[in-house]
Amino acid sequence: MKKIIFTLLFTGLAFTGYSQGNNPFDASNSNTNQVTTKPMVVTDYEGSPYLEDQFTPGLIVEEGNKSQTVYIRYNVVDDQVELKVAPAQKDIYLLPRQQKFSYKLKDYSYTLSAYNVEDLGLVKGYVMTYYASDKIVFIGKPLAQVIPGQAAKTGYDKAKPATIDIATNFYIGKPNEQLKEVRIKEKDFEKILGDKKGMKEYFDDNKIKTTDDVIKMLKFYDSKN
Repeated sequence: MKKIIFTLLFTGLAFTGYSQGNNPFDASNSNTNQVTTKPMVVTDYEGSPYLEDQFTPGLIVEEGNKSQTVYIRYNVVDDQVELKVAPAQKDIYLLPRQQKFSYKLKDYSYTLSAYNVEDLGLVKGYVMTYYASDKIVFIGKPLAQVIPGQAAKTGYDKAKPATIDIATNFYIGKPNEQLKEVRIKEKDFEKILGDKKGMKEYFDDNKIKTTDDVIKMLKFYDSKN
């Protein structure tokens, strides 16, 4: 049998191997038994509670630059990051909800945080950190709305199940200060950053239509301010 070796050296979590009989996310392999297996849940609504369509390759990163390759997806309804060692694996694992862990995907990282947002108050839980520096942060917070179902009105009608609608709100601002909500539209960012060094010219020459455009713009902002 081919054996795949993983090493996970997080504080309080020590996993030392994986095969069919030795799983690095098995709580019996942890010094503190903090890893849990997600139970099977049957839902009676349509739509997916997940932001990612499937488990996506990424990294668990712990403070101190220790990391482990895993497969990640985010359950918006439960506000929970779920993990697999391999995409075809049946078991789904949950690490403790601790700020020292972040879950890095290609375009953003999931971090357990709390931010004060203008006119909204505290936004907390897992957020999508797209960009973070000493000068500015840009995050997203996915939210799930459950739209109630409808019972059949007559014997000829069909009942409509409840559905889930997921949308992401975006926020920007200085670290440790109140953030502002923004849309992925050039004028929203220009209103906040347009008077900063070099930014008027940047907005004149560049469009903001995607989160990638925002990240590119913020890298420019950091280089000039």
